Parts: sequence; structure tokens; C-alpha cells
Amino acid sequence: MRLATILAALSWSTSVWAQGAAPSQPRAEIVAAWSIGLPVSGGMLEATYAPPLRLGGAPIESRSSQALAVDVGVAQGLDLGANIFFGRVFGLQVAFAWSRANLSGSNPGYDVFLRYVAMPPPDYVPREFTYEQSSSWEATSGTLRQAALSVGGVARWGGASSRVGGALAAGLSATHTSGEIMSLAYTQFILGGHSTLFPVTHRVVMVPAQGQWAWRPYVGGDVHVRVAGHLAVFGGVGVVLGSSTIILTTPERLVDPGENPWAPELSDLRDGLTGQPLELPGTRWRVLVGAKVLVG
Repeated sequence: MRLATILAALSWSTSVWAQGAAPSQPRAEIVAAWSIGLPVSGGMLEATYAPPLRLGGAPIESRSSQALAVDVGVAQGLDLGANIFFGRVFGLQVAFAWSRANLSGSNPGYDVFLRYVAMPPPDYVPREFTYEQSSSWEATSGTLRQAALSVGGVARWGGASSRVGGALAAGLSATHTSGEIMSLAYTQFILGGHSTLFPVTHRVVMVPAQGQWAWRPYVGGDVHVRVAGHLAVFGGVGVVLGSSTIILTTPERLVDPGENPWAPELSDLRDGLTGQPLELPGTRWRVLVGAKVLVG
């Protein structure tokens, strides 16, 4: 009877010790990854303004319209983040992502129109004139940079002792866009001697206006494999959802002030071109490859 009691007690204590010694789920995952954003087309920078008439004459109607194609190429970037778990499965995800992509796009014609009054020789009597032109325009170039801060919920799978595991996440992402878009056309009309009209066009570098953030939902997932102790490597995908994003732009500088005479001042560019909308597709897929440090 005593031997049975001792054996039972020994069996119970061994079971408790074994449970206590079993590995526990990590309390957090520190994540670093290299990301590749898939290319997207269909972006557009549309500009409308009234080209000024300088050095004489009286404008009656002046307008210009241009649709600059903005296709975003493959984006390369860096992701840093942390998954903090409150239990065996669910937790909080906080992440920061930065990426850079080249821009391209084949553009349609650029249209300008002016109706004005001038007093040409020999009688110098006021007369109404019209100028209208549609010309080809060079391909889009430049860069687009995006920085995003994401916060959401995360759920993991895979046991504490499993070599393979992973996570699924969803939440909200706030994205700030910067970069340079080249180039938008800016035309001035110069009324020279004998009321001769000279249209002068320069190429303008446009940039996203400061202080703009786009809020969009995101989802993502990954699969990791432990390679040594608390270190794991992983691969995953992420996508920011939603409709197209509208970003207001502003002129930064001329591509080449010396390409044509009568180069406009930056203040003139801002008066005519500030606030032109850049529309970018809202959904973009990313592929991530990186490492996790499993903490706790």
C-alpha cells in the first residue's frame, strides 16, 4: 500500500515537472524583412490651369489640359515590426514599411488654347485672335517613395515546440507618399513686338504636397521556419486594400530652366499648378522575405 502511494506520488510529480519544462509560446516576434511591391499601372496626374499672357494683350480665355500617365514599377523596400501576443494565439501587430519605385508612362498630347485681344500694326486697332495647339509629350519618369505605419491584430499558428509556424494579420495602414514626377508642361504666352505671340513651354518637376496620409485596410500572412534557437526565417505576402488614392501635388522646380527663354519663377508655377491631383491605384501586393526573432 505504501509502495503504491509512493509510486503514484512520483508519477504525479514527474508529470508536473514535465509540463513545467515544456517550451512556452514566445511572447513576441521581432520582424525584419526585404519587400518587393508588384508593379501597378493606371495612375494619372491630371493638370488644368490658365496659361498666362505676358508683356501685353488682353486674355479673354486661356486654358491648358494634360493627363500624365503614372505607372509605378517594381518597388523595393524594408519592413520592420513586432507581433506582441497576449495569449497562445492572438496579439497586436505594429509595423513600419518603406519602399521606392521608378515611374514610367506613355503620354498623350498636351493641349493649350488662348483667345486674346491685341493691337497689331499697321493700324494698331484692337482685334481678337485665337491660338490653339496639341503637341506630343515625353514619357513620364521619376521616383515614388512611400512610408507606411500599420497597426492591427495578429493570430499565429504552430505550437511552441513546432519548427514551422506562421501568422495572419489585418488592420489599418497609414501611408505617406513622396518622390518626384517628371514632367508636367507649363506654358506662358509672350506677346512680343508687333503683337507677335510666342508660346513658351517648360517641363516641371511635381512632388506630392506635404502632410498627406492615406488610410487603408491591410491584410497579410507569413510562414516561418526556425533555423536556430529563437531565430526563424520567413516568407509572406501583404496587400493594402481599397479604392484609388488621390494625392495633391505641387511644383518643385523646372527640369531645365535654360531649355526655353522666359523661364517662369517658382511662384508662377505654384500659382498655376499647385493642387493638381495625382491618382494612384489603391490596391498593391507585396512579397516579403526576412527573419524573425522569437522573444520570451
